Amino acid sequence: METIELELSRIFVKVVQHGGFSQAAEILRIQKSTVSKAVTKLEKMTGTKLLLRTTRSHTLTAAGRLFYETCLEPIQILEDAQKSLYGLDSIASGTIKLTAPEDFGPYLVAPIVGQICRQNPMLRFDLQYTNEVVDLVKDGFDLAIRIGKLRESQLKMRKIGDLELILVASESYLESAPKLSKPEELVEHSCLTISGLAMSNTWQLESGRKKARFQIKPVIESNQMSSLVQATIAGAGVLLAPKFICEPHIRSGQLKRILKPWNNRGLPISLVSPVSIASTARLKLVSDELVKTIKEAIGN
Repeated sequence: METIELELSRIFVKVVQHGGFSQAAEILRIQKSTVSKAVTKLEKMTGTKLLLRTTRSHTLTAAGRLFYETCLEPIQILEDAQKSLYGLDSIASGTIKLTAPEDFGPYLVAPIVGQICRQNPMLRFDLQYTNEVVDLVKDGFDLAIRIGKLRESQLKMRKIGDLELILVASESYLESAPKLSKPEELVEHSCLTISGLAMSNTWQLESGRKKARFQIKPVIESNQMSSLVQATIAGAGVLLAPKFICEPHIRSGQLKRILKPWNNRGLPISLVSPVSIASTARLKLVSDELVKTIKEAIGN
């Protein structure tokens, strides 16, 4: 096999990371035609198709994915070494692409990222909020916040802690609702629940060594916690939700915590990244700050 030029591999990696020839050309400050020719030459040298091209998208082949994952770490290390030679602080420069759940991101991730940017003005972030489980490698993400038990084996994981879920309702609902002095009585109440979780219709609570498990009657299910919070404030029923999301509404009087100290601490939260991503200094900085600050915010 012909020896592969390093620059061709670097251009290919940028195409995959940034989602297309135009985006890679912009990042590398070269012509789009140069990017296209580089990928074509690389495919000729490797003797295999690396990208499936259409007029609208580019999809990695199996060989392309393997080549990308193999090249990514050494190229990132080389780029960081090059930056250090030019006097750039690799910790404080570059772009981090991060994804987090829609409701969780704005509450916690955005303020942390804002603080990091203030302290590191050459660092850039691409934040994407979605409740879908995205393919980190295919979509070019460096980091992701995941809530719930993880199944992917191709990810590096750092557990941040466990979310504390508490029960809340509005005063207007409680005034007209049936008596509620113990968990078992929740079966007689209207409840709101997040969809798509194993615990959506079966709530598990604990208080010290006491445990309770029961089926609820959801009047509203949603994949957006913010929608459920607003419906609860409007008097729709009882909600089991993360404490850090509920606390501002409790302080304002919009919601009231009920059945205290019953809660649920069974929802893990983790920071993950592709195994193919190199552990660069800037990634370590961002990862450490996210883990530290989120851990404090959720009370772990």
